[in-house]
Amino acid sequence: MTCISYRYLLLVTSGIGFFVLQNNAIAQSTTSTTQTSNTSQTKGDDSKDEQIVVKGNKNSIVTKSSSAATKSSTPLIYTPESVSVVTSQQMQMQNATTLGQALRYSSGVSMEQRGSNSRYDLGTIRGFDVNGSQYLDGLLMFKGQYYAAQQVDVYLLQQVDVLKGPSSVVYGQSSPGGIIALTSKFANGSRYRHVSLEGGNYNYVRGVFDLGDKFKGLDNLSWRVVGTGFRQDGRDWYTKAERYAIQPSLYWEPTDDINLTVYGRYQAQPNDTSYQTFPAFGSVLSAPYHFPSNFFSGDKNFDKFDQTQASVGYKFTYQLNPEWQFLSMARYTNVGANYNQVYGSSYASGANPNGSAGYYPGSRYMYRYANGSKEHFDTITIEEQLHGQVHTGPVAHDLLLGVSWQNIRSGYDYGSGYAPPLDLYHPNYSAPITIPTPSMQMGVSTNQEGIFLQDNMSYKRLHAQLGFRNDWSSIGTRNHVTPSSSFTQSDQAFTFRGGILYNLPYNISPYFSYAQSFQPLNQVSQSGKPYQPTRGEQYEVGIKYQPENFNGFFSAAIYNLEQTNVLTSDPVNPMFSLQAGKQRSRGFELEAHTSPIAGLNLIAAYTYQDVKFTAGDYSGQRPTQVPANIFSFWGDYTIQSGTFKNLGGAIGVRYNGNTNGDYISYLRTKAYTMIDMQAHYKFDDSIPTLKGLEAQFTAQNLTNKRYFTACYSQSFGCAIGQGRTVIGKLSYNW
Repeated sequence: MTCISYRYLLLVTSGIGFFVLQNNAIAQSTTSTTQTSNTSQTKGDDSKDEQIVVKGNKNSIVTKSSSAATKSSTPLIYTPESVSVVTSQQMQMQNATTLGQALRYSSGVSMEQRGSNSRYDLGTIRGFDVNGSQYLDGLLMFKGQYYAAQQVDVYLLQQVDVLKGPSSVVYGQSSPGGIIALTSKFANGSRYRHVSLEGGNYNYVRGVFDLGDKFKGLDNLSWRVVGTGFRQDGRDWYTKAERYAIQPSLYWEPTDDINLTVYGRYQAQPNDTSYQTFPAFGSVLSAPYHFPSNFFSGDKNFDKFDQTQASVGYKFTYQLNPEWQFLSMARYTNVGANYNQVYGSSYASGANPNGSAGYYPGSRYMYRYANGSKEHFDTITIEEQLHGQVHTGPVAHDLLLGVSWQNIRSGYDYGSGYAPPLDLYHPNYSAPITIPTPSMQMGVSTNQEGIFLQDNMSYKRLHAQLGFRNDWSSIGTRNHVTPSSSFTQSDQAFTFRGGILYNLPYNISPYFSYAQSFQPLNQVSQSGKPYQPTRGEQYEVGIKYQPENFNGFFSAAIYNLEQTNVLTSDPVNPMFSLQAGKQRSRGFELEAHTSPIAGLNLIAAYTYQDVKFTAGDYSGQRPTQVPANIFSFWGDYTIQSGTFKNLGGAIGVRYNGNTNGDYISYLRTKAYTMIDMQAHYKFDDSIPTLKGLEAQFTAQNLTNKRYFTACYSQSFGCAIGQGRTVIGKLSYNW
């Protein structure tokens, strides 16, 4: 840390709180000359603007305001950045059970790269890896070095926002492609009464509940408990997945100006389906042996994945006066994971494959490895903000000043070795396999501190945004096997973003923006050294349209995005990465959410992205796992009157273009198109005694198409997509 220490950062933070408290009276004296809401500040000459911002059902799939881009509730029509919003209503409508499923119908996003496995939320935004760029309730969700990672069951979420492009100014470390901002279901003074039970193929069963209310006799104190649990068999032999999660919270509002939310979260995943990949030969590439979709390369007595997550946190808000607000939030999380797996990568030339890792598609044996990993980490994240409005003449300023500190302390033991080969025609899934002796025993401690300032300015119909941030990062690596290899790496970075938007008549808003990113990588190379931070910058031009005569929101964007110090898979050892120089992404996106008439909901998104390396060993090539074209459409209609009132259905279409699977050979996954469908019925009017009961039927990959989502290299293999999934669901609200 060269310029600032944690102790000094805390002094700055405390100073902010002292300053706003001591100057509360002064701030209050100015409120008579300033406007009292961000909405009223930003409206143009036409008084219809404010009316457009506030109309619409809060449970609609159409969202017109988001705090993801600015960390303050801002109308999207006035935000000079690309933001996609997935509401809880949309997730419920599509019965999304993973984050990847929730984002299937958003532009610029490509999730579910690991196929049918859901233990990690892997994917890309605008062609850049989003792993490590997820924020929960405004605070970073750290991941471990190998197989431990924070993940939140989507039923615990109220909303998912995707902010595209560099976002380091208000979020700190993040991918240049963007971030995924998750918002939890917390107590807020409202009443909640919901339970549901669902079941489907693969012996799938899931139960959820969402209960909350004010405490009797205490109108300023409310509670909420959200819980979920599921179990299902994997599509591959001898595997199953289980997950259980509970999220309690309390909301206290002692005065109109003060509120406090405290919460906890516990999520356990005692089992998960195999994390295997299929050999390229026999799956994407032709070979005498054809792998069935339910093929299993592991061992039923050895394979194991057991992860637990526990968090506690708070969010405190003090409304100093109608113009100024102080916010403090923090979260502590503990994650532990035990992971053993046998996996195959290629054919072997005989029964004893040691030292013979060549490709022999004619062989009946599969070459296999065994991995063993024990990992845990603890994280603390803290952020404090001062948010307020001032005027300089006719220009309104929405100001945000913040400081943040985050720390992760992780430890892991990792070992790998050879496993007995698998006879593909007479497989033995109970071979004698021992956990490999750890070859790496590491401890990593990461600190990051930041201070940021943002100013959203408005003058009539003109809106401008400026933001600045400075981050200090320190990564300390402790090698317990070879202590002499331990060392500390320190980095700092200044990032900037700016944008300008003009709100034309008819609520059409063209905009231009520029932004930078900084991401210290909480990972180590094969030699145990931390990677250099990545830097990114983006230019974006776009247009947004929010119709006045029906409920909808439409956006289009063209961008140019570049990143340096890019991580790519090591073709020699795909378990590790190389920093391959520079990567560029150019493209455009179209997205529409609309409810043009009562009962009809439409979502459409298209992405074209030209992504390639511009420096390094792979210059000119498209990165693996990144499609050039993505298209999706969802249409849902519910009958509004007559005999079949409250009966509805939906159809969804998803297209993903082909992806490169290797840099040293011709390996490419084919493009694929998925069809989803849904039917639902509410019993409210037909059977009054069953009021609140709703039945839903969903089918994903309706045609049961066999497809491969991505390949990592010819030696490491390819991930197969999920087959047809059929789920029936009964929900009750009271």
